[in-house]
Amino acid sequence: MQLFRRDVLADEIFVHGAPKGSGRLRVALLFPSSYAVGMANLAVQSLYRLFNDHGDVLCERVFCPGIPEQDRRRDDTLRSLEHDTALGAFDVIAITSSYELDWLNIPAVLEEGGVPVLSADRTLHSPIVLAGGPAITANPQPLAPIADALFIGEIEPVVGPLIDLLLTHDRGSEEGREALLEGLTTIGGFYVPALDEQELPVSRIALSNVDAVPTTTEVLSPHSEFPSTFLIETGRGCPRGCRFCLARQIYAPLRNRSAEAIIESAREGLQRTSRIGLVGAAVADHPEIERIATEIVSMGGKVSTSSLRAEGVTPELLAALAASGQRTITLAPETADPELADIIGKRMDYQVVRNALQMAAEVGLTDVRLYFLLGLPQETDAAIEPTVEFLERLEAEVPGIHLTASVNALVPKPHTEFARIAVPDPGHVQNRMRRLSKAVRAATRTDVRASSARASAIQTVLGRGGRELTPILIEAAGGGPGDFERALREAGLRVEEYLAEQPDALPWDVVGDCLLREARL
Repeated sequence: MQLFRRDVLADEIFVHGAPKGSGRLRVALLFPSSYAVGMANLAVQSLYRLFNDHGDVLCERVFCPGIPEQDRRRDDTLRSLEHDTALGAFDVIAITSSYELDWLNIPAVLEEGGVPVLSADRTLHSPIVLAGGPAITANPQPLAPIADALFIGEIEPVVGPLIDLLLTHDRGSEEGREALLEGLTTIGGFYVPALDEQELPVSRIALSNVDAVPTTTEVLSPHSEFPSTFLIETGRGCPRGCRFCLARQIYAPLRNRSAEAIIESAREGLQRTSRIGLVGAAVADHPEIERIATEIVSMGGKVSTSSLRAEGVTPELLAALAASGQRTITLAPETADPELADIIGKRMDYQVVRNALQMAAEVGLTDVRLYFLLGLPQETDAAIEPTVEFLERLEAEVPGIHLTASVNALVPKPHTEFARIAVPDPGHVQNRMRRLSKAVRAATRTDVRASSARASAIQTVLGRGGRELTPILIEAAGGGPGDFERALREAGLRVEEYLAEQPDALPWDVVGDCLLREARL
């Protein structure tokens, strides 16, 4: 169903009231994907609040695709949601990105908004373009010629100085813009590609006291991927040792929010909605997760969580989820092959998974989603059989459950132990996905959903590439992975170059303090 701006705004509920800033500084918060995905993203929600909490700032949201007026009789320039403001009319465009494939939308959005795509082509009347988020923290280089500055890490510690800097510098003069960019390097965390004299690598910024700045939903919407759900981040970082996980690297060290802070946030959210979502890289590893979930239910809320570790599943947590009307539990074993599990650093014992699902079924959580990875180091076709047996045993030993297996291709992330490893040909991985799907369907009642290994390969290219990919992004702007691959080939570059084992020097070396360790396989 087509969403129109008037209807979307009418359906939104502001947790702390609508923004009332003076607009001395106008910020477009750009999320290069849909409204539904963006409103389920806590980076969008928290940035919106952080900017609008400042009395001189008016921050508006921009999504891709944009949300049109029902009866627009003027040009189709991309505009903001709140006040239908053209993107090029803002002082600052702040881009946040969690997913490399969304980068394909950024040149298209800027062009559609009347903003020159390349930083070098902008005039004194153009907005300052800033970019950040997990994907950019991992590797900012493919977007370096597009953004004026790219932020590495967590923005909360520097958002105040950033706003002050933007307010005090004359962005309409060449000298003022140069001083502004130089000022960004003194704040910390900003990589400014145009400044050759900037000291590199740029140190990652991390929030030391996560209780000091709540990361929660600011605007509730029934059109979000998590409809009318008040999301609460339970912590940052992860205590586990998965060798492929980016979150473990860029959000280190582990910082759990206190149970008191989470419960207080939930109490605030329950004034606007009954749905509370607990999200984080390690929700079930929070030392007081049972108390938190139980308290939310006792306050009249309905609690849900992101993917759980089987080891962290307890009867108390499951009871709270069931009492909230949940019927689905999500686990990510990644592989059922013990040798591969040891290689990726995520051994999940079958008996632990079985016991978790048995407890879940006993309270009515009978829909189970399991995530698996293919294309792992040293993987062969022999990896299919353990997965089929794993699913067969679960169905036989936990009566009444319905399994869905989501199968994805490994995307080696910068700064992880797998950052430089060779990646199998995506065609081979896709064939293995098909064989796995066929074998599972023949032996079990499990639903299988396999992703595109080709799209994962393009993710790997973007995650590993440098500034040579910027023209490719521009050429394929607004398209998909296939468009990007065609543009890459036409430029004389090959996907296979990026899937091969990578050299010691890599584009993301401009980013420091991400606990980089290489895998020795």
